[in-house]
Amino acid sequence: MTTRIRPIERDDALSLGALRLQQDREVGHTPRPGFLTDYADALLADFDGVRGWIAEEPDGRPVGCVLALRVRKLPTLSHLGRPEWWYVQQVFVSADRRREGLGRRLLHAVQEAATAERVRFVRLNASDAGRPLFDATGFDDPTARLREWVPGQG
Repeated sequence: MTTRIRPIERDDALSLGALRLQQDREVGHTPRPGFLTDYADALLADFDGVRGWIAEEPDGRPVGCVLALRVRKLPTLSHLGRPEWWYVQQVFVSADRRREGLGRRLLHAVQEAATAERVRFVRLNASDAGRPLFDATGFDDPTARLREWVPGQG
């Protein structure tokens, strides 16, 4: 079975909400009525400020995602333009598809796009469970939890 990794589209909002719901339930959060609609509405309202990739099976079933917020600093005298960096807020792979390299493939999609778009750096806060994946994909550790990847340096 070949899992496809592709950039998210607006039509993926409910699928991404379902993945978020799955992730939250794994850590013990109780679902609440209307969550999927709330999630989809929030994502669509901020869609231009988000970069993301979704992993899906040939039948279209979503099995993973990575979402990053685009952060654009205001211009300064020391930087031309508006330097952008990304904050990864979610990396998730469904339990039945873990340990197959999907997390690594999702993070590589982020890194390839960040390099192509000349993003200054990509940051995330690493959980204990995610730390080995982030270390393996070149995210350094400026602090105990914060990880950073700089295009061209890792």
